Amino acid sequence: MRNRGALYIGLMLLLLGVFFLLLNLSAWIFRGLGLFHIARLWPVIVLWAGLAFLLPIFIWWDKRMHNYGLAMPAAIILVNGLILLYCSLTGQWRQWVYLWALEPFSVALGLLLMWLLGPKAAGLLIAALVIGGASLALFAVLASALGGVVGGIIGAGTLILLGVILVARSLVRPASSGQ
Repeated sequence: MRNRGALYIGLMLLLLGVFFLLLNLSAWIFRGLGLFHIARLWPVIVLWAGLAFLLPIFIWWDKRMHNYGLAMPAAIILVNGLILLYCSLTGQWRQWVYLWALEPFSVALGLLLMWLLGPKAAGLLIAALVIGGASLALFAVLASALGGVVGGIIGAGTLILLGVILVARSLVRPASSGQ
């Protein structure tokens, strides 16, 4: 492969062009049928931006130890894109009252990806687990309290799952740890 930079930019432009072509064709088709307002898919552009950060790691796999830091903005942008896509498709924008708690989770996911793709620094994994656990717990509490029936069930289920994980972890911990 002679020029990976051209490959990268070409792929990104190709993906964006195909997305806009499909978006416009679908808008034309669905407008006539009155089924779905295609403008609700605008968060896909945010997801595309997240992929734009992640793709270089895989295109230049042999240089991933230099590029693995791109996983952090990729994770943050991708999680935000997924949240925005969910809200846009469902029209449930009021759920941001508890969905914002997934913002720190996106940082934890970025740290985990950096750990998986880069040097296996223990600090990255520990930080990912602490931030991710705290974020999920906060999300679960807020969803349980503010999320209505569905959000409340999801939140309560998340709290129960986190509790089971912590209880199980404490029961299998070696006795020599002193705790």
